[in-house]
Amino acid sequence: MKKWHGLNQSWRSLNITAKFSSAFIGLMLILGGVATTGWLSLNFVRTETQATIVSSIKLQRLVFEMNDALDQARRLERDFFEQWSKTGFLDAREEYARAYGEQIDMVLLISDLLQSLLATDQVSATLRQSNPAVVSYEEMVQQYASSFREAVGVVGELGMDETGILARLQQNSQRVGDILQLADDPDLMELYQQLQSREQEYLSDRQNPERAALYQAIEQLQTAIRQSPNLSLERQLNALNALKDYQVLAQQIIRLDLEIRAQISQFDRQASELSAQLLEIARQEVQRGEYRINQTSQAATGLLVAALLLALVFASAIAQEFVYALKQLEIEQAKSESLLLNILPKTIADRLKEEPTTIADQFTDVTVLFADIVGFTNLSSRISPRELVTLLNEIFSEFDRLADLHGLEKIKTIGDAYMLVGGLPEPKADCALDVAEMALDMQQAIGQFNQNHQENINIRIGINTGSVVAGVIGQKKFIYDLWGDAVNIASRMESHGLPGSIQVSEDTYQLLQTSYQFEERGSIMIKGKGEMKTYFLLGRNPEPAEKERQLLPFPDPSTSTSYGFGTGLER
Repeated sequence: MKKWHGLNQSWRSLNITAKFSSAFIGLMLILGGVATTGWLSLNFVRTETQATIVSSIKLQRLVFEMNDALDQARRLERDFFEQWSKTGFLDAREEYARAYGEQIDMVLLISDLLQSLLATDQVSATLRQSNPAVVSYEEMVQQYASSFREAVGVVGELGMDETGILARLQQNSQRVGDILQLADDPDLMELYQQLQSREQEYLSDRQNPERAALYQAIEQLQTAIRQSPNLSLERQLNALNALKDYQVLAQQIIRLDLEIRAQISQFDRQASELSAQLLEIARQEVQRGEYRINQTSQAATGLLVAALLLALVFASAIAQEFVYALKQLEIEQAKSESLLLNILPKTIADRLKEEPTTIADQFTDVTVLFADIVGFTNLSSRISPRELVTLLNEIFSEFDRLADLHGLEKIKTIGDAYMLVGGLPEPKADCALDVAEMALDMQQAIGQFNQNHQENINIRIGINTGSVVAGVIGQKKFIYDLWGDAVNIASRMESHGLPGSIQVSEDTYQLLQTSYQFEERGSIMIKGKGEMKTYFLLGRNPEPAEKERQLLPFPDPSTSTSYGFGTGLER
């Protein structure tokens, strides 16, 4: 009390100027302390939050790259099991198994990078808690790769030499054929040839329908052998025993296929769940960082405004820092948004953001287009890989521009093939017209490309209209694709077409016949569908004025609708 009383007396003894000066200095010290404290706290939070956001975005990028490498490995794995019986085990192992190992090594490398990132202090505690999940993921990938190597070894035992199961399957098939040929029974030989056909179909596709058809062919041949009057009892027993051995070997191959598929399915599900979990954690981390920035900015702004003029100066500087940080955040978010929209349609991406569940929509009236570059293989043998990719990018970039122009949805490219669809994700009644216009413009684009580059390549286009299911594959997996018979028919329209032509199905023709010119191709055999009637789309129907000019005694060269694609076809 005495000390406080003494200070009070000293203050009272000062003149007004000294009092004002002391108060001003004290106020400035208080304002400076408040401003300095606010600036330091804001700078600390900005730095910490910005590091968290950058780490989260980096994590998202690594997960995307890891998923992409894993998808490549899965495709190579499927190609190996589908092609080894056609190309031979050694060639398939060299072409697919080696590349598969490289992709698995890439997945493991990215997994190590993820673990290193999650172990740093730059990430939040939430992100660090996901590190054990990444370790489990890496162990799962290693187990998956080990299982694949074991399966490759088993396949080597199947098809490596004449003692393998596949070779013995062929030997038993030949034994059955030799015995049946002695019976001189056309019905038996027809059933035997049908069995061989079903065997080749299963080894090519290895799907349930082909497997069931193979079992049915074996049973039919067994019944026919038992009932054949042209076989002696001894030959009948020999044929049935050889066929039984054939059936046992076929069951062994089928059992191996089923085991491999079950293992792949289980791994795909686990990997998709973990990838989705990591992406969701990173997304939430970005949102928390943005929330912290906004909350801190509001509190600091209120504090600094109360500090009058000096506080305003500091607040302005701090606000500029925050504007910079928010702009950087917006830039990074825009990059992530752009990456997402390059993979998914906007409406699908918006739905995944609002409700991250599996999307599968039925569309009853869409038009699907497949296009394949004819002569691409010859072109690839004449130019360097870099030039080849540059030219292919030029063609597909123009196709992308045309798809946007006509309001169509690009689905994917596979090598030199291009796939798009009209009528989804937003239904459109006249989508077939848009796809037809797109096809004609694609031919013009290829013609212009040939003119610019002095090339002579063509495209083969197939179009079909029908019902499909469209959605995102897997659980929260960012791949938008189509399924359905309409897609298969469109693909067949392309693969069974002619270079430089646009082949359409009967359904598409019925929708376009009043607006476009067609040439009936007739009925062709389509795999899996039988005989189908198809048409070539030649061009648009002429306007009334053009029809009048066609009635003149001599044609007007200016009305020619021919396009120099090297095929002789005219629209």
